Order: sequence, then structure tokens, then C-alpha cells
Amino acid sequence: MTNFIPNPSNFLNTENTNKIILFYFFKFSKFSNSSEFLISISNNKINCLHWFNCQYTNIGKEDFWTNAAIIEFENKEILEKAFNNKLEFNTIKALQVFMVLPKNPSRLLLNFLKLFRPVGYLFKLFKNSSIEELIENNNSEILPSKKQTERLLNETSNKKAYMINLLEARETAKYSDLSIVISGKEAYYKKYGNIASRSVLLMGGDITYVGRFNGEPLIEFNVPNDTKGNWQALGIMEYPLARNMLDLEKMPGYKEALKHRDAGLKKTFNLYSTK
Repeated sequence: MTNFIPNPSNFLNTENTNKIILFYFFKFSKFSNSSEFLISISNNKINCLHWFNCQYTNIGKEDFWTNAAIIEFENKEILEKAFNNKLEFNTIKALQVFMVLPKNPSRLLLNFLKLFRPVGYLFKLFKNSSIEELIENNNSEILPSKKQTERLLNETSNKKAYMINLLEARETAKYSDLSIVISGKEAYYKKYGNIASRSVLLMGGDITYVGRFNGEPLIEFNVPNDTKGNWQALGIMEYPLARNMLDLEKMPGYKEALKHRDAGLKKTFNLYSTK
């Protein structure tokens, strides 16, 4: 059995009075066990901010995780108590836990940008994108494969889609224009990320959660190579439908920003989930 509460002594720069936010990947042996898990953490005064049912991987080699969650502890004392209580489930077959420092944008700003959604709907309606171009497999490790793109295009679920992204930027961005010398973080998170976030909002989506990982994973138990090890950041985007993610290139400025994504991003993992 696995204690899914990480050892408090492994935490970095955390005061007793601060809230502690953790991002979890779970692989349960039985999908129905998630309700039992949520009851257990509620009984221990642990707040689940988001609970996701993982569907399949869009960028990465395996469809592995069954659930993901963002869990909040009011303070370190509550976390220590939960750790000492040894909260365990024998149905957890794999587990990965990260500490997250929230970097969520202002809701006021997001709601302001949503006022321009009619513009996004017009672009989505009238701007064509090549299906052949979308499903072309260029063997990139930061893009979906041909099979994954086709699966997303054919997705029939009418539920809102939550795309969970693990991200790591290059130390120095790699542009074809060698005169451009900036960090990978600036290229990806600023030059690409700001336009990508705006595009998601324009097309009817939202930003569910954005954060920076603090330190190494706190727990890694039977994890796949796709997510194993250190990552810089977490970004979870909401889309009206899963296949809407492929409409991003129709949004104004998005296609031009792709060069910054390709130059700045070292690796990524993208998982389609629902609530």
C-alpha cells in the first residue's frame, strides 16, 4: 500500500502558515475508487481544488494515468497530520506528486479577454485549416503524433475537455535565425504562451490552472517515462470540446507564434481529461 501524502521534510521553502498545493497523477486499479479517495481526503481536512478523469495522451507515448488532481493543504500542520495518519489505498498502482506554486492570471483580465470571443468565433467559422497539415506526423516530441491527432479529431465526447500540460523550456531558445538570442522561458512562456492563452479564451475556452513546480517530484511510484523526473511548469487549459484544441491555429496571431513555441520548448506532456 502507498501513502499518497508526501513526507513534509522533503518540502522546499514552506512556512507552517502557508497553504501547500500539490499536483497529483494517479493510476488506480479500479476507476470507481476515485470517489472513495475523495471522501478520504475530505475527512482529513484536505481540499481538492480540481479532480480530473484522464482519457488519453495527446503528446507522449503512453495512455497511462487514470486520474489527476490539484490538492490544497491549509498549512503544513495539516499535511504533517495527514502524512502521519498514513493515508493509503491498495488500489493505487502508480503515483506522482509535485509541489506547485500558483501563477494563475488575474480573473479580471481573463474575463475582459472573454468579451472578445465573438471575434474568435468568426475566425473559427471562416478561417480554414488543412486537415492534412494537422495530421502530418513530423516525429516531433513536442507535437501530437499522426495517430494522436486523428484520435482527437474523431473525439465524439460532448464534455468540456481539460488539457493537462507538463512543460520544460530550453535554457536558450533555438531559432533558425541565429541572431535571436533569448532564453527558452522567454520564447515559450511569454512570446508563445501569452498568445496561446489569449487564443484559448477567444475560442471559448478558459485557463483552469497555471503553476510552477517547486523542486523535484515529491513522490514517484511506478511512473512512466513520459512524466518521470523534473518539470518546470504546469498548465491546464479548458476547451469546449476536446477537438477544439486543434482549432487554435485559426485564432489571430497564433500561427505566427508557433516559431516561439518550437524554439523555446524543450519537452512537454499533454493529457486530455474530463471532470
